[in-house]
Amino acid sequence: MTDDSGTQGDRRQKKDRRGDTDRRTGQDRRSSTDRRRNEDRREGWGKTEDQRLLGALTTATTVAHLFSQPLTIIIGHVDLLLSTIEDSVTRNKLEIIKEQLQSLSMTLQDLRSLREYKTVDFDGLTLLDISLRRTRKLD
Repeated sequence: MTDDSGTQGDRRQKKDRRGDTDRRTGQDRRSSTDRRRNEDRREGWGKTEDQRLLGALTTATTVAHLFSQPLTIIIGHVDLLLSTIEDSVTRNKLEIIKEQLQSLSMTLQDLRSLREYKTVDFDGLTLLDISLRRTRKLD
């Protein structure tokens, strides 16, 4: 026999009436992972934001390493061309190319040695500041 609500007789649907705290002890019933929403749930991993920024530093170091080898080869070929070219106009252009490649090489060296982070806003983009003035150190 069922009534209009679709339940049988006086049977009521059971609901969990317990709250987040125990009535007798006042202790929090939630698991420790639910209580630590702002931290990574794995033991010993620290704040999620620090892990994300450490990942950005690791990525920057990896990219710098991968770009360095082709850049070194290009600089070597420019040096070979400079040693064989006698035309002054072509020589000047090759020297400009070499200076720019060396500037890029120094930037990659800064990326490889980056151990701290600071972000800067540039035209609405948040960029990793690789200048020598670093503010926060990750251990």
